[in-house]
Amino acid sequence: MTPVRGIASALFFFLAVSAASAADPIKLRVASVSVPPSMHTLYMQVAHEEGIYRRNGLLVDGIIQLTSGPLVTQALTANQVDVADTDAEGVLNAAAAGFPLLAVSAPAQHLSYLIMVQPEIKSLRDLAGKPFAISRPGALSQYLMFPALDREGIARTAVSWIPIGGPSERRLALVNDRVKGALLHLDYALVAQRDSKVVALDRVARTNPDYPHEVLVVRKELVAKQPEVVVAVTRAIIEACRFMVTNRARTIEIYKKYTGETDTALANAAYDALLAMHGYGVNGGMTRQGLEVVARLAAESGAKSIPVEAWADLRFQEEALRQIGRVAE
Repeated sequence: MTPVRGIASALFFFLAVSAASAADPIKLRVASVSVPPSMHTLYMQVAHEEGIYRRNGLLVDGIIQLTSGPLVTQALTANQVDVADTDAEGVLNAAAAGFPLLAVSAPAQHLSYLIMVQPEIKSLRDLAGKPFAISRPGALSQYLMFPALDREGIARTAVSWIPIGGPSERRLALVNDRVKGALLHLDYALVAQRDSKVVALDRVARTNPDYPHEVLVVRKELVAKQPEVVVAVTRAIIEACRFMVTNRARTIEIYKKYTGETDTALANAAYDALLAMHGYGVNGGMTRQGLEVVARLAAESGAKSIPVEAWADLRFQEEALRQIGRVAE
């Protein structure tokens, strides 16, 4: 793109966003990838429960609960939902396959996965030849393990990867000793520890500090036709993240409602751990550096290499922050 065309494009984008400020509320279909949601990915539900979507000019009747990243991709591309959260690698692969999706922020800005194992597993080397639960071959629950294995000089094929399903299924497989290890969301890991003798071996964020846990993704058609709506939902989710970090009791109440969890101590432990790691994208969370890490790891795992601009756009996050300002993290 030439400098003149780039300036013209940016000018059109911001004029479109500004002109829409007085528009009527827009109905938006929102989906969430985790069933039940983890404490880390609760922002979609918080925005709904606290009227944050409505305050940003959006009409959201409820949150559509989807069980996996591929289902999110299917729902978006089939025009069944307008916006969802999912893993960044899923958005990249979808875009590389020709699906018109775009990541616009990273509300879960750092990985909160823990490598959970049976107590006899004392190191990553002990996982060699042992069954390790993943959702499916090539999924995030598998390839986020690769940098940790590489760091220890362990062949990626040394571990016996067992396709199990989503996070709840992986947790149950580990708790019931059907596998010796699994990559689990923080609160799923805490539940597993409470219900069995499994232990935390490591945090994947140690080897992937810039990799976002989840990104906010929209259809490119929405970007082209209603960029102001994309800014509004990006802004709403940023505000939901800010609400969560400043409203412990209400966040935990919403968490219990959507998960059915009754263990207040566990919910507080998950909340404290996420605050300590700055897990919520109170300033949007998406960075160029993080996106490039996603692209590099995906390529190493056999994904098609495409430019970051083909599957992510920082302008909507930047415009939302221009409107509401940044906060200390």
